[in-house]
Amino acid sequence: MRDEVFTAYDIRGSIQEGVSLEVAWNIGKALADWLSTYGIVTIVRGEGANETLVTALIEGLRLQGRDVLDGGAGTKESLMERIKRDGLSGGIYVATDTQEDVCVIELYDEKAQPIVAENGLNTIAELVHAGNFVPAATKGELTALA
Repeated sequence: MRDEVFTAYDIRGSIQEGVSLEVAWNIGKALADWLSTYGIVTIVRGEGANETLVTALIEGLRLQGRDVLDGGAGTKESLMERIKRDGLSGGIYVATDTQEDVCVIELYDEKAQPIVAENGLNTIAELVHAGNFVPAATKGELTALA
C-alpha cells in the first residue's frame, strides 16, 4: 500500500484502490504524531475533494489529540497563508486530480512548506504502514470556519 499511494510529493490514489478511508484515517494519525509542534492543524478542500475522505483525515488527527480547524473549500495558497498567519502546526490539502481520476492529499508543516519524501513524507508513510498508533487521552476539538 505505501509504495502505491505515497509519491515523492503527495499521497494519491482512488478510494477503491489505494487511499481507502482506513488509509486516510491513518494518514491523519501519522501526521498528528509526526508534526514537531503541538497545536492546531487545518484542512482545506480543493476542487472535487471527497467529503468522506476529509472526514476520515479529520478523525485521525482528532484521535491523536490534535485540534482541527476545518477551513472548508479553498486553495493551497489559502491553506499556506492560514498556517503562517495563525501559527498553526500544519495542514492538509485534499483535492481530486481529474486527469488521473484520483484523490490527492498534500501535507504541510508549521512553516507552510509541503511535506515531501525528503523532509518527512517517507516517515509518515512508514507510520501509516506500521499502524501502531496510541490514541491521545483526550480527543482533539473540531472547529469549522463559517
